[in-house]
Parts: sequence; C-alpha cells; structure tokens
Amino acid sequence: MAYSKKIFSVLFAIAAIAIVGWLYKSYKMVPALPAYENDLTNEQGQEVKLSDFKGQYVLISYFQTWCGDCIKELPTIDALQSKIGKEKLKVLMVNDEGAEKMNRFKEKYCNTLEYYQSNQPFHSISIRVFPTTYLLNKEGIIILSKLNGYDWSSNEVINLIK
Repeated sequence: MAYSKKIFSVLFAIAAIAIVGWLYKSYKMVPALPAYENDLTNEQGQEVKLSDFKGQYVLISYFQTWCGDCIKELPTIDALQSKIGKEKLKVLMVNDEGAEKMNRFKEKYCNTLEYYQSNQPFHSISIRVFPTTYLLNKEGIIILSKLNGYDWSSNEVINLIK
C-alpha cells in the first residue's frame, strides 16, 4: 500500500510539472511566428503572404480590440514606422475578430497603420497572449519578439533596423 502511494505521488508530481511547463510555455514564451504558414487578408480583401515583404523589415503585431496593452503599444508602433519610414519598415497589425470590429478599432485608436485579418483563429496558431509582436529582418528572420506591451519606438529597436 505504501509503495503504491509513493508511485501515485511521483506520477502526480510529474503531471503537475508537465502542466506548469505547458502553462509557462503557452503564456510566457513567444510562440513560433504563425505568419510563416498562416496567410493574411488585407483591408482590400486580398490574401497576403509574409514572403510578399522580403527586402523590408517587418513588424507583425497580433492584437485584440479589447486588449489594453495592445492599445497602449499602438502609438509606439506608429512612431517607429514614422521614424523608419514605410518603404523600409512594413507594419502588419493582425486581428482575428472580424473586419467590422477591426475597422472600429482602427478608427478609434490608430488609422495610420495597415490592418490584416488572420485566416485562422489565434488560438489555433498558438497566439494566446496579446499583443504578441515580432520584428523580422529583411530576410524574414525574427530579430526581436515580445509578449504584452512594449515600446517599439525605443532606441533598441531603431538600432536593430538601422
């Protein structure tokens, strides 16, 4: 009896560690960039691939219209694009809540950036924390990624691009 209690305790501990590890990975670590496999739709209804922007730095922000950190991050993304220029930096604001919600959000908070619809729900592409934002170099390789809000107009980011 004591032996089976020890086995149960060990199995329970292993299961608990596995669950904690999964939660940490899901909510504290930036997932692999879904845009590598997930096409997006621009505001004109055209499908867009990440490869369409090769040769430019790309900032991709996965956001939700209800997200406070997403709203707080917007001015810093807008400022970064203003400092770097649209010809050198492509900003993709990606949402999965539908065009109507996204358009209301755009009009209310920032209509100078380009907005895209994800062709898959965020939960199916492992985006669980908002905003989840990636900066890619001209070859499409991630050079910086952040969860939650971040100051994208900081010197750290500008120096990565220049």
